[in-house]
Amino acid sequence: MTANSDLIIYQENELYGLKDCNDNVIISPQYKEMYPFSCGLALVKNNKSQLGYINKENKLIVPFDLYSWCDPQFVCGYARVVRYNTISGKDEWGIIDTDGNVIVPIKYDKIWSLNESYLHSVKAFIENKEVLINLCIFPKRIVFSGLKYIATYTIENFKAIFNCTRIDVKVNPKTEELFFSYGCHTGYVALKWKPIAPVISVVINSAGSLFLLLHEKKDTGKTNFEKSIYKRHREKSSKQLSNTTSWEYEKENTIDSDSWSDPYGDERAYYDGWSREDVESGLADAYE
Repeated sequence: MTANSDLIIYQENELYGLKDCNDNVIISPQYKEMYPFSCGLALVKNNKSQLGYINKENKLIVPFDLYSWCDPQFVCGYARVVRYNTISGKDEWGIIDTDGNVIVPIKYDKIWSLNESYLHSVKAFIENKEVLINLCIFPKRIVFSGLKYIATYTIENFKAIFNCTRIDVKVNPKTEELFFSYGCHTGYVALKWKPIAPVISVVINSAGSLFLLLHEKKDTGKTNFEKSIYKRHREKSSKQLSNTTSWEYEKENTIDSDSWSDPYGDERAYYDGWSREDVESGLADAYE
């Protein structure tokens, strides 16, 4: 059974595993059922007949026994799942992404199959009423899985090509995830702490999203990362991070939390389109 152009699902002793096109074993036979990979994940069934999703390194991304039924294939990074509600005594449907995050709450009586052309109007039923789910309006969570690299730049090359003089790593105060900014643009961060040899790659993830990723040079080509969360590192090393939420790569640049540049636009929306610096300097008043 073909999983994709370079991976093959095979059976041995009534169990399924994965080989590459050269007949090298990637995942030894260990699953009662195994479906082709889609968006970097494959649906598998273990020896207890429990369903879960694994990646190509055989890491369990969506745990077994969490859902009673799962979509065999992801569509544009989404899959339907079913969980039995012991209180109501019925199955309830929802939609997850390739990180296992619940995107559409698990509360529907039925969700029709996903189609790339109709993600803006997925038909569902709740309490015998038909509703349409628009997946396009749900906040898009960028997943760092199934990455394919388009290009990788040193920091100096990146600044020259993208016409910027500095790159800052900062904290999104809403999620405490790290991101980097260059000018008025932003990218994502996959670092544990201040990098030794930082590079920036243009990547596409398993859901087909293209974005910039700041990471260590030695990790170039790595297909899966964990997101960098400021809170987690602060707990481990509060002295190091309490006063440092930003770097400039010519030299370390300490910035307190009040000087966050707000690339997400909340501050500008609050000040009716003007930055806080414009308001405080009187520039905004001059143009009123």
